Amino acid sequence: MPMQKDLERIHQEIQGILRDSEKLSNHKYTSDEVQGLQERLQKIDAQYKEGIIDDRKKGDLNDDPYEHQGQGQVAEDIAKVHERLSQLLQRVDQ
Repeated sequence: MPMQKDLERIHQEIQGILRDSEKLSNHKYTSDEVQGLQERLQKIDAQYKEGIIDDRKKGDLNDDPYEHQGQGQVAEDIAKVHERLSQLLQRVDQ
């Protein structure tokens, strides 16, 4: 079963940020460049936390979003990119 459209779009955006972070790591980069990627990710994070891409049934307290197609993948992707950007920032001054 494919991801719902909103989740697929978010997944693609996250993958784009991850690719851009890989490109940065291949040359000398600045904290401003990493911050630009963080700002892109922050927009996605805000959407995710505000529930824009939350497809749960609002009245069903037992409806776990991580059981929905694609939700778990998006959450993992977001965490992976946060970690990657954190690593890049730690290496800026090295």
